[in-house]
Amino acid sequence: MSLTPFPDSILAGTVTARKTVRVPFASGTHGQQPSLFAEAIMTEPARHFGRTLRHLRIDRGLSLRELAAAANISKSKLQMLETQDGRNVDEQDATRLDQILRSGVTLGAAAQRDRTAMLPRLAPARAHGPNRYTDLAVSLLHAGIEPRGVSAVDRRTFLQGASASVAIPAALALEATRHGLGIALSDRLDNNTDDWEEIVQEHGYGYMSTPPEQLVESLAVDMVALQYALPPGDTGAARDLRRIAALMATLMAMTLANLGHLNEARRWWRTSRKLADASTDIRTIAWVRGREIVRGLYENRPIGAVLSLVDAFETRFPDAPREALPELIGSKAQALALAGRADEANASVVLLGELYSELPHSMTSDGLTTFSWPEHRLRFAESFVYSFGGDYVRADEAQRTAIALYPETHTRGPAQIELQRALCLARMGDTTQALRHAEQTLTALPPADRIRPIVDLGQRVLSSIAPAEHERPEALAYRDLLRTTTQIEA
Repeated sequence: MSLTPFPDSILAGTVTARKTVRVPFASGTHGQQPSLFAEAIMTEPARHFGRTLRHLRIDRGLSLRELAAAANISKSKLQMLETQDGRNVDEQDATRLDQILRSGVTLGAAAQRDRTAMLPRLAPARAHGPNRYTDLAVSLLHAGIEPRGVSAVDRRTFLQGASASVAIPAALALEATRHGLGIALSDRLDNNTDDWEEIVQEHGYGYMSTPPEQLVESLAVDMVALQYALPPGDTGAARDLRRIAALMATLMAMTLANLGHLNEARRWWRTSRKLADASTDIRTIAWVRGREIVRGLYENRPIGAVLSLVDAFETRFPDAPREALPELIGSKAQALALAGRADEANASVVLLGELYSELPHSMTSDGLTTFSWPEHRLRFAESFVYSFGGDYVRADEAQRTAIALYPETHTRGPAQIELQRALCLARMGDTTQALRHAEQTLTALPPADRIRPIVDLGQRVLSSIAPAEHERPEALAYRDLLRTTTQIEA
């Protein structure tokens, strides 16, 4: 999914071709040479699809009946296509007509230009009012094609199909979606929380294994649909859907950061916090804060700013129920370890173990979703704290236990554990083994799983090697591997 916004020409509604395209003559089309129209068509501003089709048909000397028969399209349908723009043109029809006309001009592209050209005309009408960001996001995702009379979940299916066939200016669509989630205030009817609970749980499972490029598109589509479901006011249904929106916004923040888009991720973190607070659900508020804290350690955020999130939560919610705190306390322990406050980090790990022992089975039994808190999460936190705190014996014990507990389908968590093991080796002075272990860990991962937290740990392994060792051939080779692996914004 590209994060490049629309070019200025599209936003201005004056899409023009970059060069003149001469349409080649195709044998078997009545023997005439192409007209000057066919040669010049791509030099003009975006053309009405129907007019383009009609001119091409006439240029080839074909009647409506002849072209309809050749394309296996009814004459009435073909006549209709010649009188409308391309917003609702079937892609297969456009492709078949292109092949028959041998035009050298893609009618599918003409249809897309018609859809894109509608955006400037739609935007002014959608620039005001409480739904302006929602409506803009929807327009960007499916270029003005509005589904009618469908539920939010059905609309989700529609948008998935539309986003696959329409060129999406993704950065603008994502930003519009982010704003819309925070301010959607008008009446909403499609607020079946059970359906949306199922959707967000699907994403919780998908986060653990779906390539980030795919997940970010799926999340964006679902959050546009969710905006139509969010009701106004402070009803129970409104709070439930805001809770679900907070979880989805958090997944979006993490996924964008996994791709290295840290600025966009930080804006989504702010939105997820706002939505969590609006839900008034303390478990969601704590989970969102905990996820942001631990991810901040990998996202170039100052350690002081990360720890201030912990302090703010503990000041605001001094009586938060203990079962809501594992995510937050585990993240706090890791942040304290990176800050060099080993004693406090160790105390937090001890508290984390106590909290884990009190969690209900429903929270600890499912290790396949990011919303659960199974034992390998506890052992991961222990490994992190002890690795950075210099307690290598306990770090090794936690690492061995964690690796044995991870589900077989997981690759990212075990890779992070192995990189923590390499970090311990580097800090103990075994440079050769540390680099070898880190390199083997990274090269064994599929490229889609080399996400930001893993790359960050890989860099920390290199930073833990004595400066005098950085010019060794093994260190230079490992540095080159990191350069080819990172997905980090400049």
